[in-house]
Amino acid sequence: MSCFEKCFHIYVLIIGIGFFTNLAHADLFKTNLGISNWSGDTTLKGFKNEDTEKFRNHNKKQMLDYEKEHDIKLFSIVDDNTRYGKTAFFVQAPSKGCFNRYEHDCQRKMGEQQKRVEAHYSAFNGGEHWFTVSIKFDNWALNRNEMIITQFHSDVSQYQNMLSLKIDNEEGLFLEHQSANGFQFVEGGSEECAGGAADVLTEDKMYCPKLKDIYKVLPSSKFERNVWYDFVYHLNFDKNNPDHEFIKLWLNGELVVNNQGQGKTLWWPTMPGIEEWENKITFHFGIYGSKKDNAFHSAYFDEVHKSNSCENLKLERLGYNCKNLNNQTQIIKPTRHDAPDL
Repeated sequence: MSCFEKCFHIYVLIIGIGFFTNLAHADLFKTNLGISNWSGDTTLKGFKNEDTEKFRNHNKKQMLDYEKEHDIKLFSIVDDNTRYGKTAFFVQAPSKGCFNRYEHDCQRKMGEQQKRVEAHYSAFNGGEHWFTVSIKFDNWALNRNEMIITQFHSDVSQYQNMLSLKIDNEEGLFLEHQSANGFQFVEGGSEECAGGAADVLTEDKMYCPKLKDIYKVLPSSKFERNVWYDFVYHLNFDKNNPDHEFIKLWLNGELVVNNQGQGKTLWWPTMPGIEEWENKITFHFGIYGSKKDNAFHSAYFDEVHKSNSCENLKLERLGYNCKNLNNQTQIIKPTRHDAPDL
C-alpha cells in the first residue's frame, strides 16, 4: 500500500471517529467532518446544511461507550462500498448489549427490547418533498421480527411513526403506513401506543393508529444481499387538507406504492394538549427493531437526499429520470391492513 493510500485510510478512520465527537452541533454533512470538499462525493452533501434542518445521530454517548467496550463502529463512513461517489455510510446493529437510552429502547415498560442505530433529519414542515436513499444489505438475517430501515416520524413523542420501510422473513420489504386511517383513542393510555416515549406518562399515550395500510415492496423470495436498492419517495404532507396528501415510492425506478387520491391521512393531526410547533416531521435511516431474534444486522446507506422537486434530486447519476418516474401513474392499493394489537 502506498503512503498516499495509508494516509487516506487513516484520514477516513479519523473522520469516522470525529463524527461522534461534536455532540452540540452534530451534522453528518458539516465541514467539520473534513469531507465536504471532496470532489465527486455526494453522500456527505445530502441534505442542506441549514440552521434548522440537520442530520444527527441517536444516542451518541451510549454508542461511543458501546463501541469502545466491544471494539466495533456502529455508524461509520466508508469509501470501499458505495452506490455513487466516494463515500457511503456503514451501519451495524448487534443484538448483544445496549447502545441506546436504556428506558427508551433497551428496556421499555412493557418489557420490549429494541436496538437502534439511526441517523435522523431534524424536524421539517409539511408540503411536497422528494427523498432518495440507496441501501445495500450486508450481514443481514431475515427474521420473524421486522426491522425498520427508513421512517418518517412526528416530533411529538407520544405519536407513532407515520410511515416506515420495514423488512422481515415473511413479507420481505414492505411499507407500513401507520397514519393511513387516523387515530384510535385509548382511554387511560397504553404503552403499546408509544413504548419508546419513556419521558411521557402512560396516561398520555392515548393516540394509537386505527388501522395500518401495508404495501408489499419486494417479496422475501426476491430479496438479495450485497446489491444496491434505490428508493425514491414523493410525499405530500398537509394536515389541513388530508385529501391532498399522498405517498409514492419507487424501487429501482419502478413505482411500488401510490395511494394518491385515496383520501388517506399522512401527517398526524395536532391533537388537544399538543403544541402546533411540536408536530413537525423527521426522516430517519438506519437499523431499528426488536432484539428478540438475537441477530446481527449490517447495511450500507448512500445517496440520502431531500428536495422539493424531483429534478433537483438529479437522479440521472443513478440511472433514472423524473419523466419516467412521473409517467408511472397507476394507483397501487395496500396489500393488506393491520389492526394494532391493544
